[in-house]
Amino acid sequence: MAPSGSLHRLIYLSSAVGVLRADELDRIYLRSQASNGGAGVTGLLLFVEGSFLQVLEGPAAGVASLMQKIRRDRRHTGITTLYSGACAERTFADSPLHYVPARNLSVGEKSAFADLRQTVQARSVLMGPPAPSADHGLSAFLTSFAEVRTA
Repeated sequence: MAPSGSLHRLIYLSSAVGVLRADELDRIYLRSQASNGGAGVTGLLLFVEGSFLQVLEGPAAGVASLMQKIRRDRRHTGITTLYSGACAERTFADSPLHYVPARNLSVGEKSAFADLRQTVQARSVLMGPPAPSADHGLSAFLTSFAEVRTA
């Protein structure tokens, strides 16, 4: 992790354990938003076809603390860190947590998410867990998603 005062970004992918209903996802969002706000962290949460993708951005200590809580959450498994490192600025700065239900994603966004998930899974099978600094097409996906959702 970076020094506690610097901005840090962590992005992970995980799989839900069982089926999560819409009201359960709403509770996850509300609790996560409160936790993020308390830690000075902003980010994005997506849940598509049984997979979570979450971006956490903020003070390194806040991001680390939230990730400890996230790793203990039994509603998901197979947490794969896609990126972890210092960042110059936040991509999702205007809210503690953006959450977009799958039903509100465009066909292109769902396809990009599926492609990202498939790429990460294929690379994990062939080469082991991805390096936390590898891109996997993540930058383009998040940048376009941030532009569409926060504009």
